Amino acid sequence: MYYLSFLFHLYQPPTQLGFVIDRITEECYRPLTDLFTSSLSPKFTVNINYSLTELLLQRSHHDVLENLKSGLNSGNLEFVDSGAYHPIFPLIPESEVIRQLKINFDGNRAVLGDKYKPRGIFPPEMCYSSRIAKIVKKIGYDWIITDDLPYSYYDSAIPHSSIPEAEGCGVFLRSNKWSNDISFHQWKGSEFLDKIEETMSAEIGEKDGYTIIAMDAETFGHHHKYYHEKFIHSLMHAVKSRTNIKLATISEIFEKFPMKKAFVPPSTWSASMQDLYSDDPYPLWQSKFNPIHHNQWQLTHHVLRAVILSGDGRSRGLMDKALYSCQNWWASLHNFDPSQIYRGAYLLLDTLESASAALKDPETLRLGRELYNNLVYSVFARINDKAQQ
Repeated sequence: MYYLSFLFHLYQPPTQLGFVIDRITEECYRPLTDLFTSSLSPKFTVNINYSLTELLLQRSHHDVLENLKSGLNSGNLEFVDSGAYHPIFPLIPESEVIRQLKINFDGNRAVLGDKYKPRGIFPPEMCYSSRIAKIVKKIGYDWIITDDLPYSYYDSAIPHSSIPEAEGCGVFLRSNKWSNDISFHQWKGSEFLDKIEETMSAEIGEKDGYTIIAMDAETFGHHHKYYHEKFIHSLMHAVKSRTNIKLATISEIFEKFPMKKAFVPPSTWSASMQDLYSDDPYPLWQSKFNPIHHNQWQLTHHVLRAVILSGDGRSRGLMDKALYSCQNWWASLHNFDPSQIYRGAYLLLDTLESASAALKDPETLRLGRELYNNLVYSVFARINDKAQQ
């Protein structure tokens, strides 16, 4: 039997504008989650960061959350945990990783109910390291997921009948090829099923095997109009008549296949082979070639230290949100938007002002503003470089 598992990642940053949430809900979240309650009995794995759960509550999109809860209660959906406000786990301290996971678990469980019991972790942007696998295992999760491209850089054979194991934790490998093919080419679901069954037959033969596909949920309806109908609805219809391939949640696959110790390199679903050659595993969030990233993280670590020292509740709540990854993504070499960089920087400054007031320490605030100025200068330098090209 071939097992096909889809993981849908639902996320918006805490700074997202209300009208944007409304538009994406109308185009994607509402029709997609309607499918999750379908009588076709889908079997999918879902991650929703608490950041988005919170925004859906604020914008009164309760029906979307009810659809997710209904899918969970019916057994159609498995949920995984993640960082509540989408920080890049390998770039923050262990205490912050654990805190983000707890906020995510507590917040989503309060909304989705007692059946919200994730066994796996979707690290934001699939940014993985063995340190994170160790943390995940230590606090009671069974598995984590990352991309297979970096793995293939070190070992050309992607496992389909076993699960790589690192630090005692299962490490599922998302198919970079198939996930990106679905995201960027608009397949009809039934035709995709034909193609992947043919490919799995050629690669696996008559043995049992699995393939993991994961992507942003916003692909379906927001990035590509009506793609939820063309792909997901069509796929659910087509798979009902197949005898050699079936849909399964990732945790169902975890129960069916053995783990084997393996080296899984630091990675993300956005790294290219060139990034791996350059030993730059998280290029969109902390590239060693990017001075803006350097200045962002200098400011972030300064603010985080002040918040921890202050013990101030308001500052702590702001800091949780201020770790969100989008500000770094928009500073990367290929995705540049100064307004998004500044949006993250302003949140960090607000957090620092609150913590400094609690500490009664104006010097901490002065140093933070100096680091902020360094960040602004590096943004202007990038703008000038682009103007001269």
